[in-house]
Amino acid sequence: MSSSFAFAISFLLMIIIQKFIIQILNKDVCLKSNYKKVPIPVCGGIAFIPTIFSTNLIINLIGYQENKMPLYLLSIILMSYVGLIDDLLGDRTVTGLMGHIKSLLHMRLTTGALKAITGFMASLYISINISKNIYDVFVNTFIIALFTNFLNLLDLRPGRAGKVFLLLSVIFLIIGKGNPLFLVIVLGASIAFLPIDLKAKIMLGDTGSNILGITLGISSVLIFNFNIRLILLILLVLIHIITEKYSLTKIIEGNKVLNCLDMLGRGREKN
Repeated sequence: MSSSFAFAISFLLMIIIQKFIIQILNKDVCLKSNYKKVPIPVCGGIAFIPTIFSTNLIINLIGYQENKMPLYLLSIILMSYVGLIDDLLGDRTVTGLMGHIKSLLHMRLTTGALKAITGFMASLYISINISKNIYDVFVNTFIIALFTNFLNLLDLRPGRAGKVFLLLSVIFLIIGKGNPLFLVIVLGASIAFLPIDLKAKIMLGDTGSNILGITLGISSVLIFNFNIRLILLILLVLIHIITEKYSLTKIIEGNKVLNCLDMLGRGREKN
Protein backbone atom coordinates (compact mmCIF):
# COMPACT_ATOMS: atom_id res chain seq x y z
CA MET A 1 0.00 0.00 0.00
CA SER A 2 2.80 2.43 0.88
CA SER A 3 4.50 1.94 -2.51
CA SER A 4 1.38 2.60 -4.57
CA PHE A 5 0.49 5.57 -2.36
CA ALA A 6 4.01 7.01 -2.69
CA PHE A 7 3.92 6.53 -6.46
CA ALA A 8 0.59 8.36 -6.77
CA ILE A 9 1.64 11.22 -4.48
CA SER A 10 4.95 11.80 -6.27
CA PHE A 11 3.20 11.72 -9.67
CA LEU A 12 0.64 14.31 -8.60
CA LEU A 13 3.18 16.54 -6.85
CA MET A 14 5.45 16.57 -9.90
CA ILE A 15 2.53 17.63 -12.11
CA ILE A 16 2.03 20.65 -9.83
CA ILE A 17 5.66 21.47 -8.99
CA GLN A 18 6.98 21.36 -12.56
CA LYS A 19 4.63 24.18 -13.59
CA PHE A 20 6.16 26.48 -10.99
CA ILE A 21 9.69 25.31 -11.81
CA ILE A 22 9.21 26.21 -15.48
CA GLN A 23 8.15 29.72 -14.43
CA ILE A 24 11.17 30.11 -12.16
CA LEU A 25 13.65 28.87 -14.77
CA ASN A 26 12.27 30.96 -17.62
CA LYS A 27 15.09 33.48 -17.23
CA ASP A 28 18.11 34.20 -19.42
CA VAL A 29 20.57 32.72 -16.94
CA CYS A 30 18.77 29.36 -17.08
CA LEU A 31 18.21 29.21 -20.85
CA LYS A 32 20.59 27.11 -22.95
CA SER A 33 20.39 25.97 -26.56
CA ASN A 34 19.27 22.38 -26.99
CA TYR A 35 20.39 20.05 -29.80
CA LYS A 36 18.20 22.06 -32.22
CA LYS A 37 19.80 25.30 -31.07
CA VAL A 38 16.52 26.37 -29.44
CA PRO A 39 16.96 28.09 -26.05
CA ILE A 40 14.98 26.35 -23.30
CA PRO A 41 15.37 26.04 -19.49
CA VAL A 42 18.36 23.77 -18.91
CA CYS A 43 18.00 22.48 -15.35
CA GLY A 44 14.40 21.29 -15.16
CA GLY A 45 15.44 18.28 -13.11
CA ILE A 46 15.54 20.54 -10.08
CA ALA A 47 11.81 19.83 -9.81
CA PHE A 48 12.66 16.34 -8.53
CA ILE A 49 14.12 17.60 -5.25
CA PRO A 50 10.95 19.23 -3.82
CA THR A 51 8.83 16.42 -5.28
CA ILE A 52 10.85 13.67 -3.62
CA PHE A 53 11.14 15.52 -0.31
CA SER A 54 7.45 16.43 -0.18
CA THR A 55 6.41 12.87 -1.00
CA ASN A 56 8.70 11.48 1.69
CA LEU A 57 7.33 14.01 4.20
CA ILE A 58 3.77 12.91 3.49
CA ILE A 59 4.78 9.24 3.79
CA ASN A 60 6.44 9.98 7.14
CA LEU A 61 3.34 11.79 8.41
CA ILE A 62 1.23 8.68 7.88
CA GLY A 63 3.73 6.66 9.86
CA TYR A 64 5.93 4.97 7.25
CA GLN A 65 9.71 5.35 7.22
CA GLU A 66 12.48 3.69 5.24
CA ASN A 67 15.84 3.44 6.97
CA LYS A 68 17.87 4.12 3.80
CA MET A 69 15.92 7.28 2.95
CA PRO A 70 18.10 9.82 4.85
CA LEU A 71 21.22 8.52 3.08
CA TYR A 72 19.42 8.64 -0.25
CA LEU A 73 18.13 12.20 0.28
CA LEU A 74 21.63 13.39 1.15
CA SER A 75 23.02 11.84 -2.03
CA ILE A 76 20.46 13.39 -4.40
CA ILE A 77 20.90 16.85 -2.88
CA LEU A 78 24.66 16.61 -3.41
CA MET A 79 24.43 15.28 -6.97
CA SER A 80 21.70 17.69 -7.99
CA TYR A 81 23.81 20.54 -6.62
CA VAL A 82 26.88 19.70 -8.73
CA GLY A 83 24.58 18.98 -11.67
CA LEU A 84 23.09 22.45 -11.39
CA ILE A 85 26.59 23.96 -11.39
CA ASP A 86 27.45 22.01 -14.55
CA ASP A 87 24.17 22.95 -16.25
CA LEU A 88 24.64 26.66 -15.66
CA LEU A 89 28.42 27.06 -15.70
CA GLY A 90 29.67 24.03 -17.62
CA ASP A 91 32.41 24.33 -20.25
CA ARG A 92 31.25 22.28 -23.27
CA THR A 93 34.67 22.46 -24.95
CA VAL A 94 35.80 19.61 -22.70
CA THR A 95 33.84 16.40 -23.26
CA GLY A 96 33.91 12.84 -22.04
CA LEU A 97 34.97 11.50 -18.66
CA MET A 98 38.57 11.13 -19.79
CA GLY A 99 38.57 14.66 -21.14
CA HIS A 100 37.65 16.05 -17.71
CA ILE A 101 40.23 13.82 -16.00
CA LYS A 102 42.98 14.98 -18.38
CA SER A 103 41.98 18.58 -17.73
CA LEU A 104 42.21 17.96 -13.99
CA LEU A 105 45.69 16.43 -14.39
CA HIS A 106 46.71 19.72 -16.00
CA MET A 107 45.49 21.49 -12.84
CA ARG A 108 42.31 22.81 -14.49
CA LEU A 109 39.11 21.88 -12.68
CA THR A 110 36.12 21.69 -15.00
CA THR A 111 32.53 21.44 -13.78
CA GLY A 112 32.49 17.97 -15.30
CA ALA A 113 35.49 16.92 -13.20
CA LEU A 114 33.84 18.45 -10.12
CA LYS A 115 30.76 16.39 -10.88
CA ALA A 116 32.82 13.20 -11.34
CA ILE A 117 34.80 13.70 -8.12
CA THR A 118 31.66 14.50 -6.14
CA GLY A 119 29.85 11.54 -7.67
CA PHE A 120 32.64 9.16 -6.72
CA MET A 121 32.86 10.51 -3.16
CA ALA A 122 29.09 10.28 -2.72
CA SER A 123 29.09 6.74 -4.15
CA LEU A 124 31.91 5.70 -1.80
CA TYR A 125 30.17 7.23 1.21
CA ILE A 126 26.93 5.43 0.38
CA SER A 127 28.72 2.14 -0.26
CA ILE A 128 30.58 2.25 3.05
CA ASN A 129 27.25 2.68 4.84
CA ILE A 130 25.38 -0.13 3.08
CA SER A 131 28.05 -2.72 2.19
CA LYS A 132 28.94 -5.86 4.11
CA ASN A 133 32.62 -6.20 3.16
CA ILE A 134 35.44 -4.58 1.19
CA TYR A 135 34.41 -6.36 -2.02
CA ASP A 136 30.92 -4.96 -1.73
CA VAL A 137 32.32 -1.49 -1.09
CA PHE A 138 34.42 -1.63 -4.27
CA VAL A 139 31.71 -3.01 -6.55
CA ASN A 140 28.91 -0.88 -5.09
CA THR A 141 30.93 2.33 -5.31
CA PHE A 142 31.64 1.94 -9.00
CA ILE A 143 28.11 0.76 -9.84
CA ILE A 144 26.59 3.84 -8.22
CA ALA A 145 29.15 6.22 -9.75
CA LEU A 146 28.92 4.74 -13.25
CA PHE A 147 25.12 4.52 -13.19
CA THR A 148 25.02 8.21 -12.27
CA ASN A 149 27.26 9.13 -15.18
CA PHE A 150 25.45 6.74 -17.56
CA LEU A 151 22.14 8.59 -17.21
CA ASN A 152 24.09 11.81 -17.68
CA LEU A 153 25.47 10.49 -20.99
CA LEU A 154 21.96 9.70 -22.17
CA ASP A 155 20.55 13.18 -21.58
CA LEU A 156 21.38 14.54 -25.04
CA ARG A 157 17.92 14.25 -26.59
CA PRO A 158 14.43 14.97 -25.20
CA GLY A 159 13.18 12.17 -22.98
CA ARG A 160 16.06 9.77 -23.65
CA ALA A 161 17.36 9.59 -20.08
CA GLY A 162 13.81 9.55 -18.70
CA LYS A 163 12.74 6.63 -20.89
CA VAL A 164 15.80 4.56 -20.00
CA PHE A 165 15.20 5.30 -16.33
CA LEU A 166 11.57 4.17 -16.61
CA LEU A 167 12.57 0.94 -18.37
CA LEU A 168 15.33 0.04 -15.93
CA SER A 169 13.41 1.01 -12.81
CA VAL A 170 10.44 -1.17 -13.83
CA ILE A 171 12.82 -4.08 -14.53
CA PHE A 172 14.50 -3.53 -11.16
CA LEU A 173 11.16 -3.49 -9.34
CA ILE A 174 10.04 -6.69 -11.08
CA ILE A 175 13.16 -8.84 -10.73
CA GLY A 176 14.91 -7.25 -7.75
CA LYS A 177 14.73 -8.47 -4.18
CA GLY A 178 12.72 -5.73 -2.50
CA ASN A 179 11.22 -2.47 -3.71
CA PRO A 180 13.11 0.59 -2.43
CA LEU A 181 10.53 3.24 -1.70
CA PHE A 182 12.69 6.01 -3.13
CA LEU A 183 12.81 4.18 -6.48
CA VAL A 184 9.01 4.05 -6.57
CA ILE A 185 8.81 7.75 -5.67
CA VAL A 186 11.21 8.78 -8.43
CA LEU A 187 9.43 6.51 -10.90
CA GLY A 188 6.15 8.34 -10.27
CA ALA A 189 7.83 11.72 -10.58
CA SER A 190 9.63 10.69 -13.78
CA ILE A 191 6.45 9.59 -15.51
CA ALA A 192 4.89 12.97 -14.70
CA PHE A 193 7.98 14.86 -15.89
CA LEU A 194 8.56 12.90 -19.10
CA PRO A 195 5.89 14.63 -21.30
CA ILE A 196 7.41 18.12 -20.93
CA ASP A 197 10.87 16.65 -21.48
CA LEU A 198 9.74 14.85 -24.66
CA LYS A 199 8.12 18.04 -25.96
CA ALA A 200 11.41 19.90 -25.34
CA LYS A 201 9.72 22.47 -23.12
CA ILE A 202 12.49 22.02 -20.59
CA MET A 203 15.71 20.03 -20.28
CA LEU A 204 16.16 17.44 -17.57
CA GLY A 205 19.79 18.55 -17.38
CA ASP A 206 22.55 17.14 -15.20
CA THR A 207 20.51 18.48 -12.30
CA GLY A 208 17.92 15.79 -13.00
CA SER A 209 19.90 13.05 -14.76
CA ASN A 210 22.24 12.83 -11.76
CA ILE A 211 19.22 12.14 -9.55
CA LEU A 212 17.88 9.46 -11.90
CA GLY A 213 21.29 7.84 -12.26
CA ILE A 214 22.20 7.71 -8.59
CA THR A 215 18.69 6.42 -7.82
CA LEU A 216 19.23 3.46 -10.16
CA GLY A 217 22.73 2.93 -8.77
CA ILE A 218 21.69 2.83 -5.12
CA SER A 219 18.62 0.72 -5.92
CA SER A 220 20.65 -1.86 -7.84
CA VAL A 221 23.18 -2.40 -5.04
CA LEU A 222 20.35 -2.84 -2.53
CA ILE A 223 18.18 -5.30 -4.47
CA PHE A 224 20.65 -7.51 -6.39
CA ASN A 225 23.08 -10.17 -5.20
CA PHE A 226 26.83 -9.89 -5.73
CA ASN A 227 26.91 -11.86 -8.99
CA ILE A 228 24.25 -9.72 -10.66
CA ARG A 229 25.95 -6.56 -9.41
CA LEU A 230 29.23 -7.77 -10.89
CA ILE A 231 27.53 -8.26 -14.28
CA LEU A 232 26.01 -4.78 -14.00
CA LEU A 233 29.42 -3.30 -13.25
CA ILE A 234 31.00 -4.99 -16.28
CA LEU A 235 28.20 -3.72 -18.54
CA LEU A 236 28.54 -0.18 -17.19
CA VAL A 237 32.31 -0.22 -17.71
CA LEU A 238 31.86 -1.46 -21.30
CA ILE A 239 29.28 1.26 -22.00
CA HIS A 240 31.65 3.94 -20.73
CA ILE A 241 34.57 2.57 -22.78
CA ILE A 242 32.40 2.59 -25.92
CA THR A 243 31.05 6.09 -25.33
CA GLU A 244 34.56 7.45 -24.84
CA LYS A 245 35.37 6.40 -28.42
CA TYR A 246 32.03 6.68 -30.19
CA SER A 247 29.05 9.03 -30.10
CA LEU A 248 26.14 7.44 -28.24
CA THR A 249 23.68 9.46 -30.32
CA LYS A 250 25.21 8.19 -33.57
CA ILE A 251 25.08 4.60 -32.29
CA ILE A 252 21.39 5.01 -31.47
CA GLU A 253 20.58 6.74 -34.77
CA GLY A 254 22.38 3.99 -36.67
CA ASN A 255 20.21 1.24 -35.17
CA LYS A 256 16.58 1.08 -36.35
CA VAL A 257 15.21 -0.42 -33.13
CA LEU A 258 17.12 1.93 -30.80
CA ASN A 259 16.30 4.94 -32.98
CA CYS A 260 12.60 4.02 -33.00
CA LEU A 261 12.58 3.78 -29.20
CA ASP A 262 14.56 7.01 -28.94
CA MET A 263 12.04 8.86 -31.11
CA LEU A 264 9.03 7.39 -29.29
CA GLY A 265 6.94 10.22 -27.87
CA ARG A 266 8.95 12.97 -29.57
CA GLY A 267 7.06 12.97 -32.87
CA ARG A 268 8.63 13.83 -36.18
CA GLU A 269 11.79 15.87 -36.20
CA LYS A 270 11.34 19.21 -37.96
CA ASN A 271 14.41 20.72 -39.58
